[in-house]
Amino acid sequence: MNVLVVPSNRPESLHEFLTAWEPWPWDRILVIEDAPEPTIENVAPTVEVLSWKDIDAELPDPSIISRGDSGIRAFGFWKAWQLGAETIFTLDDDCHPAAEDVVAGHLRNLYDTPAWQSTVPGLRVRGLPYRNLGGPLHVDVSVGLWLGIPDLDAVETLANYRRELPENLLTSVGSRVMPAEQYFPMSGMNLAVRREAACLMYYPPMGLDSPYGRFDDIWCGLILQRICRHLRRSIVCGRPLVHHQRASDPFANLVKEAPGIDANEEMWERIDSVELKGQTPADCMRGFGAGLRATADGDGYLERWGKSILAWCELFD
Repeated sequence: MNVLVVPSNRPESLHEFLTAWEPWPWDRILVIEDAPEPTIENVAPTVEVLSWKDIDAELPDPSIISRGDSGIRAFGFWKAWQLGAETIFTLDDDCHPAAEDVVAGHLRNLYDTPAWQSTVPGLRVRGLPYRNLGGPLHVDVSVGLWLGIPDLDAVETLANYRRELPENLLTSVGSRVMPAEQYFPMSGMNLAVRREAACLMYYPPMGLDSPYGRFDDIWCGLILQRICRHLRRSIVCGRPLVHHQRASDPFANLVKEAPGIDANEEMWERIDSVELKGQTPADCMRGFGAGLRATADGDGYLERWGKSILAWCELFD
């Protein structure tokens, strides 16, 4: 079963989103509405709208799920896992179809990535096997990219608001396995994960009652990448593409992002220093929860993050 998770606090954008994607290529769609109670009506039997009310009712510790931030989608990953989803997809509500099959593209990345690839995308260079490309590799996460409005932070958006990106900048990009020893910013607006990796999709506390905002997917991605490196599992980035239509205000985003911009300069080093011994994604997540608490050294945010990860892992037991 394939399940899509969509965080939203904009009924108009959500209705446009659902209309744009018809006929829906997912078995179920979970809308995680960032509001105290649902204001968006269930539009079809396969679409379920969940809100703070559901988070409070279903979780032993509801405070582990972000509110006032797209990180609220973490609740949707757990719900999809609970429903028995084999593959869990997520899209932002301002992402519309591009000229390719999003579901097929992510499934191909997750379950059919070969061991070999050319050094030049689109060109069969000398030495590339013709029949025996090996694989498939064990890919836990497929990160798709975007056409239209690029996923930039507020500083870059405001600095380059008149500059148009070359039309072929992303249309010429293919899917590629990301280097295990390097980190990259993981955008959460268009991705898919295997069921067994759902426990890695914990978006740290952001928005309400948090000093940070809009770094939920980036910092989630740091831990995910660190664990995949340890377990020798792969992450694929590139296609499939979606068309991104900016719905947020870059000036408002700048205020939200400001504290995290400074923290982000060193956060990856804190993540990189955590020692891992687990042999499964769940064991590694528990190790991260304990590791962050042990290295918090008076940092209340890291202490809360580590404690929240441990509570999150209990949901998957």
